[in-house]
Amino acid sequence: MTMTADLVARSAELKGQLLDFARQPRYGRAFGEALLARDLTTSIPYEDQLILFMDHFVLQHRLRNGRTVVEQFVASRPDLPQNDRDLLLGWRDVVEGVFEVQRRDGEALIMQNLIDELAYRVRCNMGTAVFRRMPRRAFVIARLVPIGHEWLISGSLAVFPATERDYMYRAAAENALQEPALMFRNPDKLAEAWELQRADRDRFRRFFGTDLVVLAGDQFAARMRQYHDFVRTEILGTDAASDGPRPTNSSAAIFDVEPDLAKSATVGVIYDEVEGMNFYAEFGMVEAVFTDPTLLRNHPYSELLTHYLDDDTVSPLPFRRLADRNPDRVSELFGKLLGRPGFEWRRDGEPLLRERKAAYFDRPPMPSISPISDRLSQYI
Repeated sequence: MTMTADLVARSAELKGQLLDFARQPRYGRAFGEALLARDLTTSIPYEDQLILFMDHFVLQHRLRNGRTVVEQFVASRPDLPQNDRDLLLGWRDVVEGVFEVQRRDGEALIMQNLIDELAYRVRCNMGTAVFRRMPRRAFVIARLVPIGHEWLISGSLAVFPATERDYMYRAAAENALQEPALMFRNPDKLAEAWELQRADRDRFRRFFGTDLVVLAGDQFAARMRQYHDFVRTEILGTDAASDGPRPTNSSAAIFDVEPDLAKSATVGVIYDEVEGMNFYAEFGMVEAVFTDPTLLRNHPYSELLTHYLDDDTVSPLPFRRLADRNPDRVSELFGKLLGRPGFEWRRDGEPLLRERKAAYFDRPPMPSISPISDRLSQYI
C-alpha cells in the first residue's frame, strides 16, 4: 500500500465509520465494564483519557466472543475493498508510548519513542496543522497505528513542552516497568531482555541451588531480600548493605510482598527460562498433593488444586514442572480431581492446560525483565 494524502484522508473516513459502529448500544455494557477495569493516567486531561480509552476499546479490547470491535466492523462490511479491510485490521497493531519530537519531514513528523527507542514517521488525518503544536524537542503521549510503511496518530494526544523533560522521562520509565512488552517492538531490546533474564536466572540458581524453591511463608520476605542483596552485590560490585539504587535490569529492581503471599504457610518460587520468576501461594500443599494424590480426600487440597487450575493468574508452568516428576501419579491425581478415571497426563495434560489456561497460549512468550535504557534508569 503506497503512502499518499488520499490514503490518510481515507483513514479518517474509515475511522469515523468504525467509531459510529462502536457506539451502538450492543457495545455499551462491554465498554462500561472495560472502562471500570482500566486504570486511567493522571498525566493527561480526563477527556483525552476517555478518547484514548475508546481507541483502545475499539482496536484492542477482546469482547466475550474473543473478537475486537474493529474485527466485527470489518466482518459486517463485505462491501469494503480489500485495501480498506487490510488497513483497518492493521490498526490492531498499536504502538503506545511517550515520544520526543525530532523534526518535521514534509507532511510527516519524525518522533522517537522513549520506551522502545525507535523512530517513527508519523502522519495525522486531522491535518498537518496539528503538528504546529509539536515543535522540535516537545514530548507527545500518543497511540500510533500503521498506515502503509508509516504511522498514524490514533485517538487523542497530549503535548508537553521540552521543559517537562524530567517528568516525561519519568513517565516513560514507569510505563516501561509496568508493561515491558512496550519495549519489545525493538528487536534489540527484546534480545537484550532475554539475555538479562538468562543471567538473572543463573544468579537465582546459584543462590538457591535450584530454579524451584519452596519457602516457609514467615521466612519468604527475608529470604528474598537476601537473594536481592546477593544480586545487587554481584551486579553493582558494592556492599549489599550499603545505600544506593538497586539494579534496574534484574529481578532485584522492585520487590513487594503481595498480601496473599505474606499470609501463606509456604510460597513456591520458580524461575523459569521462558516465563521468568513466578510466585505461588500455598505451593507446599500443591506439591504435596502431586506427590500423594490420596490427599485429595481432604477438601483444602482439592479446593486449592482446583483454584490453581481455574485461576487466570497461574500459568501452566507449575503443573508442567510438578507433573514431570511422576506423570503416572499425576494421571491418577487429575483423574480423581476431574472425575475422569481414564485420564492420562501424557495424552490429556496439554489439552487440559490449553482449555483451562487458554490465555497463556494466545500470546507469544516474552521475557519478564525490563531492559531500561541508561537515560531512563535514573528516573526510576
